Amino acid sequence: GAGAAAASRAGAAQHGPGAAARPPVELPVGAPGATVLWHPGPDAEFAILPLTGSPGELGELAAALGVPAGTRAGIGSAVDGLAALGDARRLAETALRACPASGGTVLLDEHLPDALVVSSPALAGALADRVLGPLDRLDPADRDVIVETLTAWLDADGSAQRAGARLYCHRNTVLNRLRRFEQLTGRCLTRPRDAVEVSLALAGRRLLGG
Repeated sequence: GAGAAAASRAGAAQHGPGAAARPPVELPVGAPGATVLWHPGPDAEFAILPLTGSPGELGELAAALGVPAGTRAGIGSAVDGLAALGDARRLAETALRACPASGGTVLLDEHLPDALVVSSPALAGALADRVLGPLDRLDPADRDVIVETLTAWLDADGSAQRAGARLYCHRNTVLNRLRRFEQLTGRCLTRPRDAVEVSLALAGRRLLGG
């Protein structure tokens, strides 16, 4: 986010099809009469979003921006003061890096674990290699099934039944794949520390590749 002297603002960054030379956008939310101007940078376009401080405002602004399909966009946290404009840009860039390659808009405040991962690629890569490295010895298709199952299970808040419904398989199949992951990696998914490391490692592989 970014800030003016007496008001909060948020930084936004976007990159992808339709991102170049976009016309000004008049916002139906945020500060009254606000218009967003996109400014080109070497790797992305940037804008400052004026805020009123109302609850849920950043989400409304994200929808109002009308980011084109396939374009990646990130909106940073709100900050105050003109001196924080540099921080606003850095936060927006971090949110942009946390956006999936397929496109969409990421609000930094709602993706802080992913932001931590992309903020330190070397450490994130080392963690991913340490946690998921044993899977790389498997056949790629076999490895991808385990990773897909892990991801679905975490997204389902640890429910094998809901993960199975998402993957179109029985909950016992999910549990068998999770046990196999534990056997291969020495991790225990019911141990909070291990579950956190697995989640961050998966985010590292997803966002940074490898």
